[in-house]
Amino acid sequence: MMDDNNTPQNVRNENQDKFPGNENKKSPAMKIVGYNLLVLAVYTIICAITNKDGGVIFDMFFIGIQFFACIIFAIINRSWVWLLSAIMVLIIGFSTCVGMLNFSGL
Repeated sequence: MMDDNNTPQNVRNENQDKFPGNENKKSPAMKIVGYNLLVLAVYTIICAITNKDGGVIFDMFFIGIQFFACIIFAIINRSWVWLLSAIMVLIIGFSTCVGMLNFSGL
């Protein structure tokens, strides 16, 4: 039997059995990381646009708050995903601040 994609149905079912979770659904863990990176991008852009001289200081402040919030959520939820988010926010945020400092000439 063939399905809509001209793939034999027994081959498709065997592949789905070999790779469970391959239904193109995003895991909740990656959603947490994605939302944290989205929040980081949004307030970094807002800080860069609104405050030319002090934008880096506000950005550092928000990065610190988000980093410590992720650490607290990692401890409360006992989840490595929140710790991964905290590390990513710290690394990406630090490099963004250095880039903003170099760009502004300070």
